[in-house]
Amino acid sequence: MAGRRIQKPRDPARRQRILEAARRHFTQHGFKGTNLDAVAAEAGCAKGALYLEFADKESLLREVVEQAFAAIGARYVEEVMTIESPLERIVGTLRFAYRQLLADPMFGKLLREDPDLRALGLASDAKKIEQGRAQVAMIRGWVDEGITRGEIRADVDRDAVPIVLGVLRFAPQHLGLVAELGLFSPERALDAIVDVFRAGLSAKRDPEEPESSRRTKPRRSKR
Repeated sequence: MAGRRIQKPRDPARRQRILEAARRHFTQHGFKGTNLDAVAAEAGCAKGALYLEFADKESLLREVVEQAFAAIGARYVEEVMTIESPLERIVGTLRFAYRQLLADPMFGKLLREDPDLRALGLASDAKKIEQGRAQVAMIRGWVDEGITRGEIRADVDRDAVPIVLGVLRFAPQHLGLVAELGLFSPERALDAIVDVFRAGLSAKRDPEEPESSRRTKPRRSKR
């Protein structure tokens, strides 16, 4: 129609270049220290082109994080959800989280240097609350399965296991002093946390006790 402005189609390749450049800058400089002029320059586009793709720095960070979470989620399904043992699935969840934090420093950088990250709505909207509740229910189900199979202690607090697991996931953010002392590597510390967590969940087994007698009903939560 006459007088109507025709918008040029967006360039998916340019959008991805911007996301990759932004991820590197957020990792190196944090949210507040990231400059969109520098991001645009590294992505090989004008700042105006960046704003055609993203309204502001907050929306850019949000998509970077969501893209990263999608990739991590796919790896989690492949590496952890396929584990046959419920005990090792729970322990594998913790070990997987540590591997991701060590391999990708962006999240640790953002949470350490930008405590107001929650204000961006990355961890507080209704969808993420729903996802969190689903994860808690999934871990509880694994605990019940592990108790039934005789892998996990029957007296364990099934409601506490997902919470403890969630708290332990953030242990890498508190290992700075360990690294500075130089007496105990962060990697060794994380391995020790995983081992202690497994030991706390594992049922004690008598080598002479038949498998069938070790199976018991899981203890239900007390309200």
